[in-house]
Amino acid sequence: MKFSAVVLIVPDEDENRAVELLKQAGAAGITILKGKGLRHNERKTFLGLGLERKESLLLCVTEQQMAMRILKAVKLQMKLELPGGGLAFSIALGSVVGIGLEQMKLFRREVEEGM
Repeated sequence: MKFSAVVLIVPDEDENRAVELLKQAGAAGITILKGKGLRHNERKTFLGLGLERKESLLLCVTEQQMAMRILKAVKLQMKLELPGGGLAFSIALGSVVGIGLEQMKLFRREVEEGM
């Protein structure tokens, strides 16, 4: 079985919506990291300081076919194409440790049902 890491970076205020979407699309577990987004063309405040945007980075490891299903759902539901809407991508994983037999069965069952 081949795995991918799905990464979704969204504005902090969209985090809950993104988590629900990932769960509905089949993500079994999600890790959430907090961060600040900086842009090359960032606006300056009256004090000359840059505006930082709080962002959430959501990460899930899933079976490759399910990763594609998750990305399609994200593309349809989240407005990532809008400026500041976020970013989503997947990375193929060569080796994965820590996924138990029960989780593997769940992945396999969900992939078969999704086809």
